[in-house]
Amino acid sequence: MEDLIILGAGASSQQIVDAIADVNRRQPTWNVVGYLDDDPAKHGQCVNGVKVFGPLSSVRQFPGRVLIGMASPMDPARRHRVNSKMDLPLDRFATVIHPSAFVAPSSRVGAGSAIMQNVVIIQNTSLGNHVIVAQNASIGHNVIVEDFVTIAAGALIAGLARVREASYIGAQSAVNNGVTVNQNALVGLGAVVVKDVPVGMIVVGNPAKPIASKAR
Repeated sequence: MEDLIILGAGASSQQIVDAIADVNRRQPTWNVVGYLDDDPAKHGQCVNGVKVFGPLSSVRQFPGRVLIGMASPMDPARRHRVNSKMDLPLDRFATVIHPSAFVAPSSRVGAGSAIMQNVVIIQNTSLGNHVIVAQNASIGHNVIVEDFVTIAAGALIAGLARVREASYIGAQSAVNNGVTVNQNALVGLGAVVVKDVPVGMIVVGNPAKPIASKAR
């Protein structure tokens, strides 16, 4: 088994730990050493059975693999910023795929990504590095999902769509065929996206409409 340290001790990271437990039950693969988190109140505590050792900046003290588990609609670009600050080589990052997920042989999942329970990714689709796809999400054919994207639970990305870097696709939302969600955008809970979403825009509703810009 290979040692793994997870950056962030929030809900998304805890879900990844649960997914890893399922991976290990099928085939022992990862030894989750612990979390790193910048909240000093968590240091030394056990979160979901896993110890929080210290701040993110201490990552180089741990020689194993790394996965950035943070995923929040309040700050979709956080994994991107953390990765830039850590400046670790790409081969340090683990990729976790839950045993119940289906990833077509013609599709690709990048380094540092986590694919959760019952996710379906069909043919000729590319997921970049540091992508998190939560449970029950579905990604269609010939989709491009760029680095640091989060796809929340139950979301649907239809064929030929593109989701640009560090965007967040909300739970139970849908992105129509061929639509582009641009960088740092946020698609709200249950939104139905039928046209391109500008950079840094928040869209909600059916059909999805912009309510604010959060460009960074």
